[in-house]
Amino acid sequence: MRKILTAVLCLSVPGLFVLNAWQGYRANTLADRVDDLEQQQKELLSANRDIIGQIAYETSPARVAEKAAGLGLVAPSDTDVIRLQARPEAGGGPAQ
Repeated sequence: MRKILTAVLCLSVPGLFVLNAWQGYRANTLADRVDDLEQQQKELLSANRDIIGQIAYETSPARVAEKAAGLGLVAPSDTDVIRLQARPEAGGGPAQ
């Protein structure tokens, strides 16, 4: 019985070293993956910020007016615009 216990202990110590090394390898691999994902996130946030800035620039009134002028469009005069105002029904519900 004593020889079996000694044999089990002698075999378990190298096995535990192997398991420890494997766990360290897995942790290192995961840390590298996290670093890669964080770098990718920074790149995506930077690209997102640039795109939001481009959208703000392209939708600014000055830029829209510049594009419209480039297409030959002109703003309508106040006399050419007809404004309609909808009045709510007396009953407050949809018309039947």
